[in-house]
Amino acid sequence: MKRILTTLKLTTVVVLLGSAIAGSGPGSATTAPFEGTIEFTKTIGPVTSRYVYYVKNEKVRVEELGEDGNVQGIMLINTTKNTVVALSPERKMFIEVPNAKPNNESNLKIDKTKNVKTIKGYECAEWKVTCTEDGREVSYWVAKDNFNFFIPLLKTLNRKDKIAMYFVEIPENIGVFPLVGYEKKTNGVELSRLEVNKVNKSLLKDLMFDIPAGFAKFERE
Repeated sequence: MKRILTTLKLTTVVVLLGSAIAGSGPGSATTAPFEGTIEFTKTIGPVTSRYVYYVKNEKVRVEELGEDGNVQGIMLINTTKNTVVALSPERKMFIEVPNAKPNNESNLKIDKTKNVKTIKGYECAEWKVTCTEDGREVSYWVAKDNFNFFIPLLKTLNRKDKIAMYFVEIPENIGVFPLVGYEKKTNGVELSRLEVNKVNKSLLKDLMFDIPAGFAKFERE
């Protein structure tokens, strides 16, 4: 009897480990919120900027990288507390960023197409948004992998670019992330593009989301 119980326990452990491993890859169906890093570039006209999201539950760290790969600026966001803190690694200072005014809703035509393609190991669906009033068209290739942080992040930041503003208004947008998004004028001229270069699931330390020791608060005059 003791041997049978031991065998059952080992079998349970193996099954649980197997389930965890099977659910850890890109595009896999897991119940745990995404935790890890997302590296992407954002291009506006001739200017391309590089960023990294570090995600752990309601906390997001955003790093902007220079051409040499060094960190130029950092934002620490808490989507539950609706707070944003900006850090200057060069000056070793931080500032609490006031909440931005919420964006007005736009009159959008939304088309969740049946088009699919694989990007960075994820099967992505194409969503298209058209806003006649703005003269804009935005296409997103979205992956679903419990990216539950993304919509709360956009709402906390209240970004004014069309790619972010329109995405917040798309129904059933929880848990997805656009691995590619591009904004065009209705005449076809591309204005901006967001493109993910790497997605990495990993456990992150809480310390990454704290203001580093030795950083002084910048006081407004």
